[in-house]
Amino acid sequence: MGAPSLIAHGGAGGRAPVAERPARRRGLLAAVARGAEVLRNGGAALDAVVTTVIALEDDPLFNAGYGSVLTTEGRVEMDAAVMVADRKSAGVTVPGDPPGTGTHVLRAGGVVLVSRVRNPILAARAVMDRTPHVLLGGVAAERIARKAGLRMCRPEQLISQRARERWLALMEGRRAAAIADAHGTVGAVAVDAHGNLAAATSTGGVAGKMPGRIGDSAIIGAGLFANALGAASATGAGEAIMKVALCREAVVALGRGRPDDAARRAISAMYAQTRGEAGIVLVDARGRFGYAHNAHAMEVAMFDTLGVRYLLADPLPRR
Repeated sequence: MGAPSLIAHGGAGGRAPVAERPARRRGLLAAVARGAEVLRNGGAALDAVVTTVIALEDDPLFNAGYGSVLTTEGRVEMDAAVMVADRKSAGVTVPGDPPGTGTHVLRAGGVVLVSRVRNPILAARAVMDRTPHVLLGGVAAERIARKAGLRMCRPEQLISQRARERWLALMEGRRAAAIADAHGTVGAVAVDAHGNLAAATSTGGVAGKMPGRIGDSAIIGAGLFANALGAASATGAGEAIMKVALCREAVVALGRGRPDDAARRAISAMYAQTRGEAGIVLVDARGRFGYAHNAHAMEVAMFDTLGVRYLLADPLPRR
Protein backbone atom coordinates (compact mmCIF):
# COMPACT_ATOMS: atom_id res chain seq x y z
CA MET A 1 0.00 0.00 0.00
CA GLY A 2 1.19 3.50 -0.86
CA ALA A 3 0.41 6.88 0.64
CA PRO A 4 -3.16 8.25 0.50
CA SER A 5 -3.87 9.92 -2.85
CA LEU A 6 -6.80 11.63 -4.56
CA ILE A 7 -7.35 13.01 -8.06
CA ALA A 8 -10.43 14.83 -9.40
CA HIS A 9 -11.61 16.26 -12.71
CA GLY A 10 -13.93 19.14 -13.49
CA GLY A 11 -15.17 17.72 -16.80
CA ALA A 12 -13.81 17.38 -20.32
CA GLY A 13 -15.08 19.60 -23.13
CA GLY A 14 -14.62 23.09 -24.50
CA ARG A 15 -12.44 25.58 -22.64
CA ALA A 16 -14.33 27.71 -20.13
CA PRO A 17 -14.67 31.46 -20.82
CA VAL A 18 -11.59 33.39 -19.77
CA ALA A 19 -13.49 35.25 -17.05
CA GLU A 20 -14.49 31.96 -15.37
CA ARG A 21 -11.16 30.16 -15.48
CA PRO A 22 -9.62 31.49 -12.23
CA ALA A 23 -12.79 30.68 -10.28
CA ARG A 24 -12.99 27.18 -11.75
CA ARG A 25 -9.36 26.58 -10.82
CA ARG A 26 -9.99 27.76 -7.26
CA GLY A 27 -13.14 25.67 -7.03
CA LEU A 28 -11.44 22.47 -8.14
CA LEU A 29 -8.47 23.05 -5.84
CA ALA A 30 -10.76 23.78 -2.90
CA ALA A 31 -12.76 20.61 -3.54
CA VAL A 32 -9.63 18.45 -3.62
CA ALA A 33 -8.28 20.19 -0.52
CA ARG A 34 -11.43 19.12 1.35
CA GLY A 35 -11.01 15.54 0.22
CA ALA A 36 -7.31 15.66 1.08
CA GLU A 37 -8.15 16.73 4.62
CA VAL A 38 -10.24 13.59 5.04
CA LEU A 39 -7.31 11.42 3.93
CA ARG A 40 -4.78 13.32 6.05
CA ASN A 41 -6.91 12.60 9.11
CA GLY A 42 -6.92 8.88 8.38
CA GLY A 43 -10.37 8.90 6.78
CA ALA A 44 -11.75 6.51 4.19
CA ALA A 45 -11.30 6.86 0.43
CA LEU A 46 -15.10 6.86 0.04
CA ASP A 47 -15.50 9.82 2.40
CA ALA A 48 -12.73 11.67 0.57
CA VAL A 49 -14.22 11.32 -2.91
CA VAL A 50 -17.76 12.09 -1.74
CA THR A 51 -16.53 15.20 0.10
CA THR A 52 -14.70 16.34 -3.04
CA VAL A 53 -17.69 15.81 -5.31
CA ILE A 54 -20.11 17.54 -2.92
CA ALA A 55 -17.96 20.68 -3.17
CA LEU A 56 -18.13 20.54 -6.97
CA GLU A 57 -21.90 19.89 -6.94
CA ASP A 58 -22.34 23.03 -4.85
CA ASP A 59 -20.26 25.18 -7.22
CA PRO A 60 -22.42 26.65 -10.06
CA LEU A 61 -19.43 26.69 -12.44
CA PHE A 62 -19.48 22.88 -12.69
CA ASN A 63 -22.07 20.73 -14.42
CA ALA A 64 -23.27 18.73 -11.42
CA GLY A 65 -25.75 19.44 -8.66
CA TYR A 66 -26.48 23.17 -8.55
CA GLY A 67 -25.31 24.40 -11.95
CA SER A 68 -26.34 21.30 -13.91
CA VAL A 69 -27.26 21.85 -17.54
CA LEU A 70 -30.92 21.66 -18.56
CA THR A 71 -32.96 19.36 -20.75
CA THR A 72 -34.83 20.63 -23.80
CA GLU A 73 -37.76 21.21 -21.46
CA GLY A 74 -35.68 23.43 -19.17
CA ARG A 75 -35.35 20.98 -16.26
CA VAL A 76 -32.45 19.53 -14.33
CA GLU A 77 -32.07 15.73 -14.44
CA MET A 78 -28.97 14.51 -12.61
CA ASP A 79 -27.09 11.21 -12.40
CA ALA A 80 -24.43 10.17 -9.87
CA ALA A 81 -22.74 7.07 -8.51
CA VAL A 82 -20.13 5.81 -6.07
CA MET A 83 -18.12 2.61 -6.03
CA VAL A 84 -15.71 1.28 -3.42
CA ALA A 85 -13.23 -1.54 -3.18
CA ASP A 86 -12.80 -2.05 0.58
CA ARG A 87 -9.73 -3.99 1.61
CA LYS A 88 -10.54 -7.13 3.62
CA SER A 89 -8.89 -7.55 7.00
CA ALA A 90 -6.59 -10.53 7.32
CA GLY A 91 -8.55 -13.70 7.95
CA VAL A 92 -11.92 -12.05 7.38
CA THR A 93 -14.41 -13.69 5.04
CA VAL A 94 -17.47 -12.06 3.53
CA PRO A 95 -20.78 -14.01 3.63
CA GLY A 96 -21.61 -15.35 0.18
CA ASP A 97 -18.09 -14.97 -1.20
CA PRO A 98 -16.44 -18.19 -2.34
CA PRO A 99 -12.92 -18.73 -0.94
CA GLY A 100 -10.18 -16.88 -2.78
CA THR A 101 -12.45 -14.29 -4.41
CA GLY A 102 -10.03 -11.43 -3.83
CA THR A 103 -8.54 -9.03 -1.34
CA HIS A 104 -11.27 -6.39 -1.60
CA VAL A 105 -15.04 -6.23 -1.18
CA LEU A 106 -16.82 -4.32 -3.96
CA ARG A 107 -19.82 -2.08 -3.25
CA ALA A 108 -21.63 0.45 -5.43
CA GLY A 109 -24.68 2.67 -5.61
CA GLY A 110 -26.11 5.17 -8.05
CA VAL A 111 -29.05 7.37 -8.93
CA VAL A 112 -30.37 8.64 -12.26
CA LEU A 113 -32.92 11.25 -13.32
CA VAL A 114 -33.09 12.98 -9.94
CA SER A 115 -34.32 16.58 -9.71
CA ARG A 116 -35.08 17.17 -6.02
CA VAL A 117 -31.81 16.23 -4.28
CA ARG A 118 -29.31 18.99 -3.64
CA ASN A 119 -26.34 16.59 -3.70
CA PRO A 120 -26.95 13.55 -5.91
CA ILE A 121 -23.67 11.93 -4.84
CA LEU A 122 -25.09 11.56 -1.32
CA ALA A 123 -28.21 9.96 -2.76
CA ALA A 124 -25.98 7.51 -4.64
CA ARG A 125 -24.23 6.65 -1.39
CA ALA A 126 -27.60 6.15 0.31
CA VAL A 127 -28.57 3.62 -2.37
CA MET A 128 -25.33 1.75 -1.71
CA ASP A 129 -25.63 1.86 2.08
CA ARG A 130 -29.39 1.46 2.58
CA THR A 131 -30.67 -0.81 -0.21
CA PRO A 132 -29.79 -4.17 -1.78
CA HIS A 133 -29.65 -2.48 -5.19
CA VAL A 134 -26.99 -0.67 -7.19
CA LEU A 135 -29.03 1.79 -9.26
CA LEU A 136 -32.33 3.58 -8.62
CA GLY A 137 -34.02 6.25 -10.72
CA GLY A 138 -36.31 9.24 -10.42
CA VAL A 139 -38.92 9.27 -7.66
CA ALA A 140 -37.65 6.02 -6.11
CA ALA A 141 -34.14 7.43 -5.78
CA GLU A 142 -35.48 10.66 -4.29
CA ARG A 143 -37.54 8.67 -1.79
CA ILE A 144 -34.38 6.93 -0.54
CA ALA A 145 -32.64 10.30 -0.30
CA ARG A 146 -35.49 11.72 1.78
CA LYS A 147 -35.49 8.70 4.11
CA ALA A 148 -31.74 9.14 4.55
CA GLY A 149 -32.34 12.70 5.74
CA LEU A 150 -30.56 14.30 2.81
CA ARG A 151 -31.07 17.92 1.80
CA MET A 152 -33.99 18.08 -0.62
CA CYS A 153 -35.10 21.00 -2.79
CA ARG A 154 -37.51 22.05 -5.51
CA PRO A 155 -36.27 21.34 -9.06
CA GLU A 156 -36.07 25.04 -9.92
CA GLN A 157 -33.69 25.62 -6.99
CA LEU A 158 -31.05 23.60 -8.82
CA ILE A 159 -31.05 25.90 -11.86
CA SER A 160 -28.22 28.42 -11.81
CA GLN A 161 -28.36 31.67 -13.76
CA ARG A 162 -25.47 30.46 -15.89
CA ALA A 163 -27.31 27.23 -16.80
CA ARG A 164 -30.49 29.14 -17.62
CA GLU A 165 -28.62 31.51 -19.95
CA ARG A 166 -27.00 28.60 -21.77
CA TRP A 167 -30.38 26.89 -22.16
CA LEU A 168 -31.96 30.04 -23.57
CA ALA A 169 -29.10 30.38 -26.07
CA LEU A 170 -29.62 26.76 -27.13
CA MET A 171 -33.37 27.19 -27.51
CA GLU A 172 -32.84 30.34 -29.59
CA GLY A 173 -30.58 28.46 -31.97
CA ARG A 174 -27.36 30.01 -30.72
CA ARG A 175 -25.80 26.59 -30.24
CA ALA A 176 -22.20 27.81 -30.37
CA ALA A 177 -22.88 30.27 -27.55
CA ALA A 178 -24.65 27.59 -25.55
CA ILE A 179 -22.01 24.86 -25.68
CA ALA A 180 -18.73 26.61 -26.44
CA ASP A 181 -17.72 26.32 -22.80
CA ALA A 182 -19.57 23.08 -22.08
CA HIS A 183 -17.95 20.91 -19.45
CA GLY A 184 -19.36 17.57 -18.42
CA THR A 185 -19.31 15.33 -15.43
CA VAL A 186 -17.24 15.90 -12.30
CA GLY A 187 -15.56 13.06 -10.47
CA ALA A 188 -12.91 11.95 -8.02
CA VAL A 189 -10.99 8.78 -7.20
CA ALA A 190 -8.86 7.99 -4.15
CA VAL A 191 -6.92 5.40 -2.20
CA ASP A 192 -6.62 5.72 1.58
CA ALA A 193 -4.00 4.69 4.13
CA HIS A 194 -5.73 1.33 4.64
CA GLY A 195 -5.68 0.37 0.96
CA ASN A 196 -9.36 1.04 0.30
CA LEU A 197 -10.17 2.50 -3.14
CA ALA A 198 -13.16 4.61 -4.17
CA ALA A 199 -14.63 6.44 -7.16
CA ALA A 200 -17.41 9.03 -7.32
CA THR A 201 -18.98 10.63 -10.39
CA SER A 202 -21.78 13.21 -10.71
CA THR A 203 -23.31 15.08 -13.64
CA GLY A 204 -26.12 17.19 -14.96
CA GLY A 205 -25.66 15.44 -18.31
CA VAL A 206 -25.53 17.00 -21.76
CA ALA A 207 -26.81 20.50 -22.51
CA GLY A 208 -30.11 20.33 -24.40
CA LYS A 209 -30.53 16.58 -23.83
CA MET A 210 -33.88 14.82 -24.26
CA PRO A 211 -35.81 14.38 -21.02
CA GLY A 212 -35.09 10.92 -19.63
CA ARG A 213 -31.65 10.63 -21.20
CA ILE A 214 -29.20 8.68 -19.00
CA GLY A 215 -25.48 8.95 -19.61
CA ASP A 216 -22.49 7.00 -18.36
CA SER A 217 -21.92 8.69 -15.00
CA ALA A 218 -23.98 6.31 -12.87
CA ILE A 219 -23.19 3.20 -14.92
CA ILE A 220 -20.70 0.95 -13.15
CA GLY A 221 -17.80 0.13 -15.45
CA ALA A 222 -18.51 3.06 -17.75
CA GLY A 223 -18.55 6.32 -15.79
CA LEU A 224 -16.74 4.90 -12.79
CA PHE A 225 -15.15 1.71 -11.52
CA ALA A 226 -13.07 0.45 -8.61
CA ASN A 227 -11.44 -2.85 -7.71
CA ALA A 228 -8.28 -4.06 -5.99
CA LEU A 229 -6.12 -2.63 -8.79
CA GLY A 230 -7.40 0.94 -8.75
CA ALA A 231 -10.28 3.34 -9.31
CA ALA A 232 -11.40 5.51 -12.24
CA SER A 233 -13.89 8.27 -13.08
CA ALA A 234 -14.80 9.36 -16.61
CA THR A 235 -16.22 12.47 -18.24
CA GLY A 236 -17.30 13.34 -21.76
CA ALA A 237 -19.61 11.79 -24.36
CA GLY A 238 -21.56 9.29 -22.29
CA GLU A 239 -22.81 7.30 -25.25
CA ALA A 240 -19.23 6.58 -26.35
CA ILE A 241 -18.02 5.89 -22.80
CA MET A 242 -20.79 3.34 -22.23
CA LYS A 243 -20.11 1.49 -25.46
CA VAL A 244 -16.55 0.63 -24.44
CA ALA A 245 -17.00 0.38 -20.63
CA LEU A 246 -14.22 2.96 -20.40
CA CYS A 247 -13.48 2.98 -16.68
CA ARG A 248 -13.44 -0.79 -16.27
CA GLU A 249 -11.15 -1.16 -19.26
CA ALA A 250 -8.74 1.39 -17.81
CA VAL A 251 -8.70 -0.16 -14.33
CA VAL A 252 -8.21 -3.68 -15.67
CA ALA A 253 -5.27 -2.36 -17.70
CA LEU A 254 -3.57 -1.35 -14.44
CA GLY A 255 -2.67 -5.01 -14.09
CA ARG A 256 -0.46 -4.65 -17.15
CA GLY A 257 1.18 -1.26 -16.64
CA ARG A 258 1.28 2.20 -15.11
CA PRO A 259 -1.80 4.40 -14.57
CA ASP A 260 -0.69 7.06 -17.06
CA ASP A 261 -0.31 4.43 -19.78
CA ALA A 262 -3.64 2.82 -18.88
CA ALA A 263 -5.46 6.15 -19.10
CA ARG A 264 -3.97 7.09 -22.46
CA ARG A 265 -4.61 3.68 -23.99
CA ALA A 266 -8.21 3.61 -22.78
CA ILE A 267 -9.00 7.00 -24.31
CA SER A 268 -7.22 6.15 -27.56
CA ALA A 269 -9.04 2.83 -27.87
CA MET A 270 -12.40 4.50 -27.18
CA TYR A 271 -11.77 7.10 -29.87
CA ALA A 272 -10.70 4.46 -32.39
CA GLN A 273 -13.97 2.57 -31.87
CA THR A 274 -16.47 5.39 -31.39
CA ARG A 275 -14.85 8.70 -32.42
CA GLY A 276 -16.12 9.96 -29.07
CA GLU A 277 -14.69 12.73 -26.88
CA ALA A 278 -13.90 11.87 -23.26
CA GLY A 279 -11.52 12.10 -20.36
CA ILE A 280 -10.55 9.87 -17.44
CA VAL A 281 -8.70 10.06 -14.12
CA LEU A 282 -7.17 7.01 -12.43
CA VAL A 283 -5.45 6.07 -9.19
CA ASP A 284 -3.87 2.69 -8.58
CA ALA A 285 -3.50 0.79 -5.31
CA ARG A 286 -0.03 2.32 -4.80
CA GLY A 287 -1.41 5.86 -5.04
CA ARG A 288 -0.06 6.60 -8.52
CA PHE A 289 -2.13 8.77 -10.86
CA GLY A 290 -3.15 8.53 -14.48
CA TYR A 291 -5.22 10.96 -16.56
CA ALA A 292 -5.93 11.51 -20.23
CA HIS A 293 -8.48 13.13 -22.52
CA ASN A 294 -9.08 13.96 -26.19
CA ALA A 295 -11.33 17.02 -25.67
CA HIS A 296 -10.33 20.67 -25.96
CA ALA A 297 -9.76 20.89 -22.21
CA MET A 298 -9.86 18.89 -18.99
CA GLU A 299 -9.00 20.39 -15.62
CA VAL A 300 -7.49 18.14 -12.97
CA ALA A 301 -6.50 18.64 -9.33
CA MET A 302 -4.74 16.08 -7.16
CA PHE A 303 -3.41 15.34 -3.72
CA ASP A 304 -0.50 13.08 -2.74
CA THR A 305 2.78 13.37 -0.84
CA LEU A 306 3.57 16.50 -2.87
CA GLY A 307 0.44 18.26 -1.60
CA VAL A 308 -2.53 19.67 -3.51
CA ARG A 309 -1.97 20.94 -7.05
CA TYR A 310 -3.84 21.78 -10.27
CA LEU A 311 -3.17 21.28 -13.95
CA LEU A 312 -4.83 21.74 -17.31
CA ALA A 313 -4.19 18.40 -18.98
CA ASP A 314 -2.92 18.38 -22.56
CA PRO A 315 -5.24 16.52 -24.97
CA LEU A 316 -4.20 13.35 -26.74
CA PRO A 317 -3.94 13.44 -30.53
CA ARG A 318 -6.97 11.97 -32.28
CA ARG A 319 -5.95 9.15 -34.52
